[in-house]
Amino acid sequence: MPLLARLPPSGTLAVGDRVRTLRAAGRTIFNLSGGAPDPAPLVGLIPPGISPGENALGDPWGESFLRRAFAERLARRHGVVRGEREMVATIGAKQGVYFAALALLEPGDEVIVLDPCWVTYAPSITLAGGKTVTVALAGPDHRLDIEAIGAAVTPRTRAILINTPHNPTGRVFTEAELSGLVDLVRRRDLWLICDESFDLFVFDDGRHLSPGVFDAIRDRTILLYSFSKAFALPSYRIGMLVGPEPVCRLIATCTQQLISSVSLVSQKVACEAMAREDEWAPFLRKAYQEKRDACLAVLRADSRLEASPPEGTFYLFPGIARFGMSSDAMTAHLLESAGVAVTSGSVFGATGEGRVRINLVGPLPAILDGARALLGGLP
Repeated sequence: MPLLARLPPSGTLAVGDRVRTLRAAGRTIFNLSGGAPDPAPLVGLIPPGISPGENALGDPWGESFLRRAFAERLARRHGVVRGEREMVATIGAKQGVYFAALALLEPGDEVIVLDPCWVTYAPSITLAGGKTVTVALAGPDHRLDIEAIGAAVTPRTRAILINTPHNPTGRVFTEAELSGLVDLVRRRDLWLICDESFDLFVFDDGRHLSPGVFDAIRDRTILLYSFSKAFALPSYRIGMLVGPEPVCRLIATCTQQLISSVSLVSQKVACEAMAREDEWAPFLRKAYQEKRDACLAVLRADSRLEASPPEGTFYLFPGIARFGMSSDAMTAHLLESAGVAVTSGSVFGATGEGRVRINLVGPLPAILDGARALLGGLP
């Protein structure tokens, strides 16, 4: 069977497909699985001008002006010091995950990922010829279990892939957790890949710590960023991969061969977004914390829902075990009986079973209407 024929569809994007089908049939659907970002970006969405001389294939590394600006952002916001040749512009974080796997893995190499986790990680590893090994987050508070991760390491283990702030649980891993992981990576001579797509979404005066600050594994760390999340620019399809120069050179060559370069329009918009970050970041955090708190206040009207506040991201991940239904069954029930679309926790891994994911990306009034409809549709 061809490799692509074994690739599963996205468990998160499939919900959006179902929402579009039902809406086309005339159903009113509250979409708590995704949507267009609100608040909208402070950057004007009119595409920037492209001169005749710029209407050409660009630098496969990403334009120098963008990489310089991103290096300044990393140092200022996260204390991560990297140069232009230690980053490559990508078509969103998804390309970054896949190309990082291509750069690091030989056929049969293993990558440890957390369970639950974003649905794109395992397929990307598979496409790169690797094998995914899952390790569950520990306890109801979803802690990094360093001992369990260490026990999962084998002679074929090449990398550990994490995500903080974490999708779908909303955890923001602590310095103690990350220090333990960094020590494991150093001792076992592994790579650490960290998806930091939600680096601006940290609540209650919390702090996101980038693993890029740990010099002990500087040359074995790859960081991934998304302008879709941090700057509410999903339609521009742009992200950034940060890593050692030899790895970035491989990825730039792969970019050159497969996609030539990232759109110059997207790179100009991304650069403008970073120039407005000091204004945007506190505004974004305040808006999403308000949405988190308001939606939780509605959901807590039914004590059967186990709804705790996430430390980051723009997701809620309430438990539904008290209803005696699987995550898939509850998701289907809410959509058909109440017209509310959520994402089944099971698509994120075995540990996600017994939960559903609620996306807070849309306008607050629509989110609250959807949350009330969800309560009314519970069995």
